[in-house]
Amino acid sequence: MDGGTRLDPRYDAPDGADDLLLLDEPLDDAPLPLALDQAPATPEPAAPRRSIVAPLFAGLAALAWLGGALALLRPAFVAALSPIELVELIAALCVPLALIVLLLLLAMRTSRAEARRFADVAAAMRAEARALEATLARVGARLEAGRQALAEQNAALTAMSDAAAARLAATSDGMAHQIAQADDQARSLSAAVSDAEARLSALLEALPRAEATTDTLTQAIERGTAATDAASALLAERYAQLQAEARASEQAARGAAERLAAESEAMAGMVQAAVARLEGASDATAQRVTGLLGQTADAVDDARAGIAAQGEAVLDMLSAHQNGLERAGRDAIEALAARIGEVDALVDRIAARLADQRRAGDALAGDLDRQFQIIETRVADFHGQAIERNQTLAASISALGGSAEAMGETLQIGERLARNTIKTSEDLLIALDAAAREIDETLPEALARLDARIGASRQVVASAKPELLALVTAAESTHDAIEAIAQVIQGQRRTLDELSRLLNEALATGRERAEAIGEALDETIGRTQDFTSQAAPRLMEALVKVRDSAAVAADRARETLGAVIPEAAALIENASTQAMQRALGQSFERHLHELSKAADGAVSAAQRASDRLAEQLLTIEGAAREVDARIEQARIERDQAETESFGRRSSLLIEALNSASIDIAKAFSAEVADSAWAAYLKGDRGVFTRRAVRLLDAGEAREVARLYDLDGGFRDQVNRYIHDFEAMLRIVLAQRDGAPIGVTLLSSDMGKLYVALAQAIERLRA
Repeated sequence: MDGGTRLDPRYDAPDGADDLLLLDEPLDDAPLPLALDQAPATPEPAAPRRSIVAPLFAGLAALAWLGGALALLRPAFVAALSPIELVELIAALCVPLALIVLLLLLAMRTSRAEARRFADVAAAMRAEARALEATLARVGARLEAGRQALAEQNAALTAMSDAAAARLAATSDGMAHQIAQADDQARSLSAAVSDAEARLSALLEALPRAEATTDTLTQAIERGTAATDAASALLAERYAQLQAEARASEQAARGAAERLAAESEAMAGMVQAAVARLEGASDATAQRVTGLLGQTADAVDDARAGIAAQGEAVLDMLSAHQNGLERAGRDAIEALAARIGEVDALVDRIAARLADQRRAGDALAGDLDRQFQIIETRVADFHGQAIERNQTLAASISALGGSAEAMGETLQIGERLARNTIKTSEDLLIALDAAAREIDETLPEALARLDARIGASRQVVASAKPELLALVTAAESTHDAIEAIAQVIQGQRRTLDELSRLLNEALATGRERAEAIGEALDETIGRTQDFTSQAAPRLMEALVKVRDSAAVAADRARETLGAVIPEAAALIENASTQAMQRALGQSFERHLHELSKAADGAVSAAQRASDRLAEQLLTIEGAAREVDARIEQARIERDQAETESFGRRSSLLIEALNSASIDIAKAFSAEVADSAWAAYLKGDRGVFTRRAVRLLDAGEAREVARLYDLDGGFRDQVNRYIHDFEAMLRIVLAQRDGAPIGVTLLSSDMGKLYVALAQAIERLRA
């Protein structure tokens, strides 16, 4: 381990993030060697193996020492040892073991192990930050949901209050309208009773006219009986005429049957003649077909003879043409053989010339091959030498370029990742602080709005109670008025019952008179039936028709008489009774029932509205209590998370400050005592901070300013140290009791180093 190795990641301050120290140049421009969420640029796969191998070797060495020492001290164990000698022996055995353990600790506590540990700590800090963001998001979502539910409940309560008021107003208007309709129905009932009395008087006056009408009907029936006798005589004469016409029809039918038989015989003769003509025609057709077949056979024979003659002529023509073609072929073959001989001679001459040219070409090709071989040998030698030189040069260039590119890429990636990580960490810290401040600012206002909304809801319910009581009082008074109207209607109903009894008596008297008239009609009909039963059998059908006509006439007469007196009286009685019942009973009962139902509905609606208002108030109170409980729980969780996060972040920042002080102290004095490293390895992380404070006195301020301007690495370390300390100071001051802790931090070695560096930079700026 050397003093220049960085033991943990560094942070870089964003623009405008430092409140306690205002720098002119942004801290993001400083290159960073390592990011929080990144491993070292050069992977070291042997670290885990070394972490296992070192303890293994230490254990083997300890066992070897113990085994060798015990083997050497076996004679000593045989003899008795005094206590002092035993203590010395144990001390002698433990010293090498302690040395082995110390060497193991020195081997384990390397800069790479420290870097891995700080990377794990950074990862843990990021996880805690993400958990805090998730908790804040859940708290915000719950608050938003509670706010929306409260707004919805308030809107629903307001709508229900408006609806209840509208229903109560509509119920009052409906009850007033029903009372007015009841008054109108009472007046209509009085008019209907007067009209019924007038109609009853008219009916009593019409009874004598009905009796006169009955006498007139009796006379008409007698006249109808005489007319029936005359009609029976006419029917007898018509029956005789019908019999004569039937006999004439029978004779005409016989003549028609005879004519039909004669016509059938004539038709049979015509059919036989047609069959004979058809047979003759078929014989003639067969003869014609036979003649046509003979003519066809002759024509076929003639055609065969002509075709044979034409075939012979064609054969003669073909043989003549074949002889001519043979002669022409022989002549052409002889001429072709002569031409082929000439071509063969010419080919022989050309072949001789080509053989001479081939020999000359072979000689020239041999010379060219020898020359080409010489040239190829020289080119191959030159090419080999050039390739060797190019390979050597290319290997050197590629090695140099690879090294440069790898170094440049590594530096660029490290710088880029470091910048991104530091910026992300700063944004996360700022966002967390802003979220905490926003929650602290918005929660009291939300709670105040919730209390104001609950108070307004209670005032609305309290203001609606007098209106509900007034509506209940109006409903009770309406119910009393309806009972009074019901008593008046009962008195009128008794009067109508008396009138109905009188009408029933009068109608019974009219019914008796109508029954007497019906008996007289029955006697008349009986006499008519006796007269018709004595007629002759030939007139049965006519009598049946006459009886039907008489029955129809009697039914009509009976219906007329019944309609005039009994049915008219019954209809008048039923009509008057139904009219009275409809006018008095159903109408008033329906309206009274509707009034009672409306009043009951109004009372029940008011009761339901008050119940719903009470339920809504209880729901709102429960929701308010639940929101208060959730807000309190979220506040407790946030306080716990802030407390835990404060401890972790403070410890991480202190570790970062102590590590940064190593490089700052190295800039003042490159010589580091072994005791300082031993104290650091034993856990005293502030040893280098104290050393830097001792080295940095008033006389070193100018040196600090000079190094700050000239040495970029020193400037980065100073800026990072100041930023980390101010970040920790902001976290401490944000707590409830942060002021005393902040004073303690400024009084510590880390605070003294921070003040000294800040003052040196401030004097430089001045």
